[in-house]
Amino acid sequence: MKRLILLSAIAAAAAGCQSPESDVSPTTLLPIRSSAVVVFTSNAWDGRPGTPREIFTLDADGTALTRVSFCNSETQACDNVEAAPAPDARRLAVRRVLDPQVGERIFILDTSRGVEGEITPQVPANTAIGVAATSKTSSIDWSPTDDLLVYSGQLGDALPDLYRTIPRPDPGGAQTGPLTATPTVREGGVRIDPTGSVAVFDRNEQGARSVIYIFFSGANQVQVTSGGTVGGPLPGTPYVVGSDADPDYSPDGQSLVFRRLTSTGNAGRGTWDLMVVRADGSGLAPLVTGPVYRGAPDWGSRGIVFAEIDSAANVARLVVVDASGGNARTLYSTNGLLEISYPRWLR
Repeated sequence: MKRLILLSAIAAAAAGCQSPESDVSPTTLLPIRSSAVVVFTSNAWDGRPGTPREIFTLDADGTALTRVSFCNSETQACDNVEAAPAPDARRLAVRRVLDPQVGERIFILDTSRGVEGEITPQVPANTAIGVAATSKTSSIDWSPTDDLLVYSGQLGDALPDLYRTIPRPDPGGAQTGPLTATPTVREGGVRIDPTGSVAVFDRNEQGARSVIYIFFSGANQVQVTSGGTVGGPLPGTPYVVGSDADPDYSPDGQSLVFRRLTSTGNAGRGTWDLMVVRADGSGLAPLVTGPVYRGAPDWGSRGIVFAEIDSAANVARLVVVDASGGNARTLYSTNGLLEISYPRWLR
């Protein structure tokens, strides 16, 4: 079956292991409502810029805003960067920062049972104990067909590669390991296609524009886009103007949506357009344009959802458009100094 490409991509790799240990006490989790259709992260719960994010859900009409996670406390900052839902719409794979020096770690939250655990993978490495934890995770996705996670992360000081693992401890390491190994190239923004067969990601050679690739196997990765007009770097990020990033598949798997950096303005966030292209690289076209920040899009049967931050208007919002970029509607809005990050369709 085609979907076994991702499942078997590391069969020949050396064994690794995972540590389910965490220095965070179990936290309160609320069940995800059966009517909720979008999950995202935001620090609007606190109302102050720069504070950590928690996880929220919304119904299809933008009502029933519900805070799902409660991991921040007076003694522990707990920044939930991104939540990738499982096909069952009750479990979440979460990129979480507890220590900025370590970066993002991976947690699994089972909201129906009110439990969570860390599964930050350990993979083969040139260390005294033979394994090391991947760190500074920069994207994650849950396969729509299997209990399989694909993510981008760093091993030591190397640039991020793509990895795969499972959403539970993997003591023997049979299910955990690298999909790519490119020490001079940064890979991120990974998302699995609707059939669970292949993955799309952004690939960035240092100092160059990032562009979109499709991962078919460790030996077969195909370039889809070439980026836009080249410009200066966006401070604090790996991107230069003209970079393509954060792709996602259409529900039928035939097209991709991604964002393209068009300038370094907008209070340092950059301005980003949303673009669409067919998976074979043809039909490239703008979807949503204009001088505001747009985050990673997510394409589902209800449309394309993304975060938009307009510094000039001092507003951050969740927006949904149809496959042509039309019929835009705002699901949620808040102060433009706050964060809305990585919205995903739950169902």
